[in-house]
Amino acid sequence: MRESLRGYAQGILYLASRAGRQDQVVDELREFNNLLVSQEMLAEVISDPSVPAKKRQAILGDLLVSKVDPLVIRLLQSFVGTEEPRSVLDAVGELVRLTSGEEISTLDGGFATVGRIAGYSQALLESIDGTGGLEQVEGELFRFARIVESDLRLRRVLSGVGSDSRQRKLLVTALLSGKADEITLKIAEFAASTDRLRDFVEVLDSVVARAAMLRHRKVAVVQSATELTAAQMDQISAALSRAVGSDVEMRTSVNPSLVGGVVAVVGDTVFDGSVRRRIEQLRVRLGLPATVKSRERY
Repeated sequence: MRESLRGYAQGILYLASRAGRQDQVVDELREFNNLLVSQEMLAEVISDPSVPAKKRQAILGDLLVSKVDPLVIRLLQSFVGTEEPRSVLDAVGELVRLTSGEEISTLDGGFATVGRIAGYSQALLESIDGTGGLEQVEGELFRFARIVESDLRLRRVLSGVGSDSRQRKLLVTALLSGKADEITLKIAEFAASTDRLRDFVEVLDSVVARAAMLRHRKVAVVQSATELTAAQMDQISAALSRAVGSDVEMRTSVNPSLVGGVVAVVGDTVFDGSVRRRIEQLRVRLGLPATVKSRERY
């Protein structure tokens, strides 16, 4: 099972538990797995690689609508649409063991960790998609990431240096409880408490980008030497939208070390118009060593 699907299942279980329907969801997943064993035609359809994923998801939705909890449909459609078709049946069986608490799940490394957190956050973000809550959670996660980013010791601790998962979760709870939306808190707690985490800030930023994608936008992380005015933000937003060919969601922070100007990051692309960058370029032209490591810039 893909780690993103494992994380998605954990997210769905949290949502079911919050609604008081966890036992129902687990029982209905088990019943569906039994149905696949007895109904060979259904098993063949949802695992047939010649049938497009969206078509298999639609068939599943039509079959189960009004018969099982909507969270069960979401979870099964996610598996059918994401897992390799010929692995779907095994994945559903593994899903039943996971949701029933029968399976002990371990992480193999950093990429597995990122995948699991991505799946968990996707499940929770989808639960508030189409509401003002999604934008609120996105903003809260971004601001929390900037707070952690500005404190090297906090960043190292939350990234797993000299701490265990329980300590990290308790620390996040203390920092965010009562100050942020419940979904923000749960995503941050899950990220901090997942083993083999490499960089807590990068993980939160990836969740912020995921939230923006649900709203059909790209995140532009913009740092400026001083606070930007509303007019400046509008100007930068318009320029970045033209450059990347998409609406952008501006997330700003102040970094005095830039001296002047701004640095904007959209995905893997860096737009560096800072005075610090121009000083570095001048040093290189004069044959002097650069004081900061270069990154790809456009």
